[in-house]
Amino acid sequence: MSHNDIVTQVTPADNSFSHAQDEIMEDYNTEIRMNMRGHMFTITRDDLMGLPESILLCLFPNGIFVDIDGNVISNLTEDDIVYVNFSPECFQYICRIFDTAVRDLHIMNQLQQQQYFDINDPNILNDRPSIIVLREDLDYYCIPPVKNLSVENMRHIKYLVGHKLLENQNIFEGLGFVAGKQLRPAEQHLMDMLCSSGFSTDGEWGHRSLEPGKTVIFSLTLARLNNGSSLHITPSDSPQLAPSSSNVSLSSEKEERGRHKEKKKSRLSTLAQSLSRAGSKVRQKANPNNTKLLLFWRKPARKCWWTDNVVTVDIGDIGIKDSNGEIITNTKIKVHIRRVWTLELSIIGLQ
Repeated sequence: MSHNDIVTQVTPADNSFSHAQDEIMEDYNTEIRMNMRGHMFTITRDDLMGLPESILLCLFPNGIFVDIDGNVISNLTEDDIVYVNFSPECFQYICRIFDTAVRDLHIMNQLQQQQYFDINDPNILNDRPSIIVLREDLDYYCIPPVKNLSVENMRHIKYLVGHKLLENQNIFEGLGFVAGKQLRPAEQHLMDMLCSSGFSTDGEWGHRSLEPGKTVIFSLTLARLNNGSSLHITPSDSPQLAPSSSNVSLSSEKEERGRHKEKKKSRLSTLAQSLSRAGSKVRQKANPNNTKLLLFWRKPARKCWWTDNVVTVDIGDIGIKDSNGEIITNTKIKVHIRRVWTLELSIIGLQ
């Protein structure tokens, strides 16, 4: 056999791997069209999957894409329209914050030589923009002010109470925070941790709205993590959180809800209370709370609690009369409130 024969018998290099990579990149760049309560949005699959899990679960509670009839879209194409029951104003707020962070990441990458990042390195929070995601799901239950109210009248009262609760924009109002007043230890440690990492005691929700047709108020705030050593010096009694892992993902259909019946404390309450006693014995240049927040990356933690409130609303237009036959105007409505806070850290550019 000649040398030429040997050469001709060499199998050409297999380019299937490079083709597969091209297909993967095209798949990530696929545009997804979404209809959010009548408003159209277009987003790439890569940008969508880059959002935090706690937000993805709001967009797709069952982890699936559905069409206008509620049918599952198994093979999504750019011609399909995904229907999402989510506030379009809130989604615009999310996109605005994350778009700004992505632009900052591109600028940082141009200034830095290092292109490889280790998630176990605490300094990664200084190398990449990070966003603290705090979400509140508030369910409220109204006690009828008088007996024998019609369903329609009670629905109107719930609507009025919801808008009254909506006026409370302060983030920490739900924890019972009042300026000059000390909170309970667990709540105080939680607030201290958030305020040392990017929040402020008088901060307001970035988005807060009443869910259509429900006695539910949805609130969300996205705070850029303070990674400057001169900003928000950590108090010595700030909490040291160490949340356990969460199995919640976009494809999961097992979102944990209704755990108010359990006697276990949430990770946010238990860990903030028990671990805060250790304090910050070792002085570090970086905020130690920021390092602990790494444990919330792709691992949302939840805190659930109940409170009672009394809300004064004007129900004069309903025409309800008291025992003297006079129309009731301003009246106090007793309200039971259940809050669920979800805390998560998002590091831009890491998935």
